[in-house]
Amino acid sequence: MNDTQFDNDIEVIVNNFLQAGVTKAICVAWDIKSSKKAEQIANKYAQVYYSVGVHPDEVAGFNENELENLIKTAKLKQTTKLVAVGEIGLDYFHNKDNKAEQKAAFIKQIELANKYHLPIIIHCREAYGDTLEILKRYAPFEYGAVMHCYSGSLEYANELLKLGIKLSFTGVVTYKNATNVKEVAKNIPLNSFFLETDCPYLSPVPHRGERNEPAFVKHVAEYIAELRNIPLTDLISATDQNAIMFFKLN
Repeated sequence: MNDTQFDNDIEVIVNNFLQAGVTKAICVAWDIKSSKKAEQIANKYAQVYYSVGVHPDEVAGFNENELENLIKTAKLKQTTKLVAVGEIGLDYFHNKDNKAEQKAAFIKQIELANKYHLPIIIHCREAYGDTLEILKRYAPFEYGAVMHCYSGSLEYANELLKLGIKLSFTGVVTYKNATNVKEVAKNIPLNSFFLETDCPYLSPVPHRGERNEPAFVKHVAEYIAELRNIPLTDLISATDQNAIMFFKLN
């Protein structure tokens, strides 16, 4: 919701997700600017929480002190809506030339999250080996870790679950060729995953190709419930509870 695509209709977007039955949403950051914007949105809307963090694609602008100041300031408040550090991680799809810088930023942000007792939201794209190596180094995650927009294999998912790391599924699970994601969403324990949109990207069927928004998470829920052959209400209840406990949403 902190993407510029929502600048002119954020009020509508919030109303849309409330009408769709979504009661809480987390506005996730990818750099310092989006972290500050996420905080502003969360402070304006009671149902919105936020994260701060620097995405691997943005490590050229990573400033550890600046990020820590954002976290420290938020944590000093009596009631903070900061619930995680993320998105952080590794992305070798867009850039393979700065692997060392990506790893360094990832590690520093894991350590910041631990220092301030926050869970992490992990981004991993074509960097599965290095990501797992770093996660194994820091596991178990006392304050929680989730692999967002999971798209790996069931075998890799099981490696993450052994480390106590949760998974999160987007609209990708509804795509025809997303065989891996479907297999994982169907087979992992019900208490081990959340649902998300990754808006404004990855809109689920029947909205594929459109701008994604939080309200569309209902289609992800419907698809996974059908995939697992369980009542939709059971799927929603479980994933809601998973997210509320993980992010300590009040």
